[in-house]
Amino acid sequence: MAILVCVPKGFSKAVEVIHTFPQDIFTETCRDVLLYLQCSQSPVNADNLLEKLEEADVRCSKGDIESAIEAIVFVFRSSAKCNATPDELADELSKSLLWDATTVSVMKQLWKEQGKLLSTAATRLLNVGKLIDMRWKLGMAMSSESCKNINSPFVTISLKVANSSGLVTTRSFEMTISEFQNFSKEMKEMASMLDTA
Repeated sequence: MAILVCVPKGFSKAVEVIHTFPQDIFTETCRDVLLYLQCSQSPVNADNLLEKLEEADVRCSKGDIESAIEAIVFVFRSSAKCNATPDELADELSKSLLWDATTVSVMKQLWKEQGKLLSTAATRLLNVGKLIDMRWKLGMAMSSESCKNINSPFVTISLKVANSSGLVTTRSFEMTISEFQNFSKEMKEMASMLDTA
């Protein structure tokens, strides 16, 4: 069974970072990743994990932590897509020569406990990303380089989205009032369709 095919860039370095985690923090992180993949909890918060590691005297950058989380997500998601058994997961990780015996043991045990709860359909849905938060504010454009007196209202929308690896990013965009009204109308239509479904 080939679980670790097409590993993401930086995967080996991410595994090296994982090996610096104390076992209890690694176990908790894996458990949180599995809950995230089951849509039972928010993505793993890299800032919180970084804080725990610093308290344990482990020094890593936030980017290293995010890569480590992405590597764990990749392994569990790939295992779910392949319907891997705990033994197949452990064998694949051991054969790769990247993982030490302790991390393999932890991942095998957690996969044994929770791996069956992941369905292929749920992991496919997670590839799209997950909306975490949406905020909007009304503004007024007063002037620009080309026009001294615009006095035009606009709406700024900020979306906080977790990608398939759990990394949270914020995207913002602006709309005219009429564009926002159309957007709002479409959202209401979607909500009413969901209510009748």
